[in-house]
Amino acid sequence: MSDERPAFTAPAELAPQDVVLRFLESTGRPSETRLYLSLFRARPREQFAAIAIDANVMADAADAVVQDLRFLSALDLFPTVVLGIFQPGDAAAHARVLRRHLEAEGVNVEELSAATPLLPVRVTAAVAAGAVPIVVFEAGGGGDARDRLESLGTLLKELQARKLLFLHRPGGLRQGGALVPIVNLTTDVPALLSSREVSRKEALILEESRRLCEAMAPIPFTVAVTSPLNLLRELFTVKGAGTLLRRGARIVRHEGWDGIDLAQVRELLSSSFGRAPSPAFFERTPGRVYLEEAYRGCAILMDSPRGAYLTKFAVSAEAQGEGIARDLWDAFIADTPVVFWRARRTNPISDWYAKLCDGLVRLPDWTVYWKGIATKQIPDAIEWALSQPIDIPRDEE
Repeated sequence: MSDERPAFTAPAELAPQDVVLRFLESTGRPSETRLYLSLFRARPREQFAAIAIDANVMADAADAVVQDLRFLSALDLFPTVVLGIFQPGDAAAHARVLRRHLEAEGVNVEELSAATPLLPVRVTAAVAAGAVPIVVFEAGGGGDARDRLESLGTLLKELQARKLLFLHRPGGLRQGGALVPIVNLTTDVPALLSSREVSRKEALILEESRRLCEAMAPIPFTVAVTSPLNLLRELFTVKGAGTLLRRGARIVRHEGWDGIDLAQVRELLSSSFGRAPSPAFFERTPGRVYLEEAYRGCAILMDSPRGAYLTKFAVSAEAQGEGIARDLWDAFIADTPVVFWRARRTNPISDWYAKLCDGLVRLPDWTVYWKGIATKQIPDAIEWALSQPIDIPRDEE
């Protein structure tokens, strides 16, 4: 994980919002930046995100926090800032410093005690007025960090927020010295809690994130732990720049199209591939369909003479980067010892497919992958895959 922001110089004639967009696009793919921006703006302002800032971050990296919040406000995004979760004794002083610097940058702020009556209403009113709400858990408020995290969870549930970010000086969680990019809160927490590399603070974040993500269901809610220098990359890129904590996807197996809303599948495929599937695709009955419960991802398998053929594997644009793809893969591969599939040479997850398969062959237009197929049957499987119709045609096809 980088400890520095990418070098960036914007033309002086650009408007503030365009300067911020240029900066964000320099941190990742421009299409990702604009996708996430459109998704954030499509929701009510108070649902955007909450950012819990450590006292040590405010002490050592307040300038980075101010720049992040200034950039977000230029994009008309106003996260709920939370201070004092772990060290409430410093929270009031840090709130004053943050407010002073933000107002000097032209960012409107409303400071609120966590004990404020009707706090969700006050937060909603602040962001509606174009102000960054700073919620302060002050010393003497009673309870410990776990109680404060539970109070924060109650606030987020009232707001129907979609993301909570912990700005943590070391950045994301680490194991064996390497960054842990995604944590499945359903399956991965016990092993992490037993690790000596997880601090008591990080353990509490893991435990409370698991509880909170369950409590927020069915709203797709995630938690991220990241460095203040990487906050924008965590928000606006699929890959992120910290550790994403999320409830394991609930995958449901269907036989054929039975019990499936085809309109939602069509929308999912269109979102994932950027183009609509042809009507003929839905006229063929698949062998099995694995669907994430909220139609945010699917794996569609057809029967073939050489085993299961993975005809479509898709995750919605909004959910990409949340680990749903791995949950889908694990769900269907548990039932499917033999599978093969093809993908465009330009497919953005080709490298991921290459890690999962037993073998592959690269051809001019397609790469064909297989898993569990006997060597003598591989040529037939390749031929069968290449003979399949193009279900999501490009403009030139």
